[in-house]
Amino acid sequence: MNYRKFILKSIISIVLYGTMGISCFSQAVSKKFIGLIPDIPNPSPDYYCTWQIQQYFTSDGGSALQRANLIEANILGNGKYQGWANFYPKVRKDLIFVMDDSWDIPLSGDTKDYFGSLILNCERFPGYAKKSISNQQALKRLNNDVKRKGWKALGGWVCAQEANNFIKGKTQKGYWTERAKWANYAGFAYWKVDWGKHIYDYKFRKLLTDIAHQYAPNLIVEHAQNDNVIPVSDVFRTYDVPAILSIPMTMKKLKNTLAPYTCEANYKGLICAEDEAYIAAGLGCTMGIMRHPMAGNLPNGKPDPSFPAIHRNLKTKIDEVTRAVRWHRISPAFGVNATQTYVDSVKLTDSWQIQKMEEEIESWWFEPWTGFKKNANVIVETAPAAISRRMPLPIVVPDENGDLPFVVASKNPNGAVSVTVAARTKDRKYWTPNCAVYISSGNAKIFGIFGYYKSLTINTNINLSKVIIKAQDLAGVKIIDITSKIIIKRSRLIIPGKVITEIGTGEQTAGDTSEPGLVLVITNK
Repeated sequence: MNYRKFILKSIISIVLYGTMGISCFSQAVSKKFIGLIPDIPNPSPDYYCTWQIQQYFTSDGGSALQRANLIEANILGNGKYQGWANFYPKVRKDLIFVMDDSWDIPLSGDTKDYFGSLILNCERFPGYAKKSISNQQALKRLNNDVKRKGWKALGGWVCAQEANNFIKGKTQKGYWTERAKWANYAGFAYWKVDWGKHIYDYKFRKLLTDIAHQYAPNLIVEHAQNDNVIPVSDVFRTYDVPAILSIPMTMKKLKNTLAPYTCEANYKGLICAEDEAYIAAGLGCTMGIMRHPMAGNLPNGKPDPSFPAIHRNLKTKIDEVTRAVRWHRISPAFGVNATQTYVDSVKLTDSWQIQKMEEEIESWWFEPWTGFKKNANVIVETAPAAISRRMPLPIVVPDENGDLPFVVASKNPNGAVSVTVAARTKDRKYWTPNCAVYISSGNAKIFGIFGYYKSLTINTNINLSKVIIKAQDLAGVKIIDITSKIIIKRSRLIIPGKVITEIGTGEQTAGDTSEPGLVLVITNK
């Protein structure tokens, strides 16, 4: 089958699968391709979230200052450190712009009775929230301006409670129905439901999703904290992790959220892997991107502990987001199914030796409520070496030192296969063990390949005697015939790691340090 016809057929399956609206589908079939990548909006509910840029703006000044800096001028203004809505120009149309904590909270006075209001605050957004117009009109105007910047839509952080100042005389269901109707009118696309009085309340969280389904069908409600709500969620977030051990902590959380649960009928059951873009792409999860392009030190000149340059330097890895999000155009996130999730019995332990706490990890990670502990000046996390969905676990050969990377793989319901190799952290070193990886892909002809490899062997059920292998940097536009650069043995493809790196970073943005990410397609001669 022609590759483009396959992608269009896959888009139809996405509609039927329930992760993409009909209006988006009609838009998709009329669009062109960027090389091998369909030029359509990403059907997964991926988003960019402002929390870490709020932190950056305050020079790590604490949560109160972070909340205070979520204002209209910082999102849409042109001043220094402003213009957050200008981030991610290549993939804005694929991402929802989510305002984080306190967009609906006054800047002054006693604010505790406003949490959960979902009323755009007039102090923060004076150009939109006015006494002369309703809240739903204010939200719609702001949403329209964010969309004019190129974003898919606007969303916001939601405190898991009713605001005391606005609940009087209303039932809980009536309160949230009103807010869902506001969202529906405004085109407000995402509720990121976090902490609050009902943080662990299963019935409350299910109620919000059910209300959205009835009154705001294009609104995605994301939950967190109570894993039991996953089967009746559209999106469940794995929750915050510090950048320094983000990979093992996210792998552990994914084991706990993917393996035990299956989504019920009429719920999407998607898992959000937050800022681990390549892990999300490799495992069929959504993304809640936190990294931002304001690389280097904080405005006060001190190192940024949220994204330590001494470790992974995520603020210089913006192309990874582009690649992961574009892969979701081909292979969207899909819902949990415990019977099709496989977790490696092998576990890997990562660690980081802290030398300068204030430069390497945000101090609030060690507050009692987080449950995150350190032993002296060492932080440690253990997680499964590999996780797969809808396909066998990858086989990984240890490197010459006996080390393994973290690996994830998945086969999308539309047939596309993804595989990601993720790096390790030990003592004060961040590196990817140079390993040979083997996957079994059945009849798949489209692959998303992320990370560093010694080699990747793809065992297929396809006769490869008369095929052409094409590949493309997911952040780029050029299709490259790599048939002569790889080894083909009957139904087996062997791709050298250097080819993956060469193609997967071939059109990298100058100064960007992203790890490789490419799409590979098997076509007939």
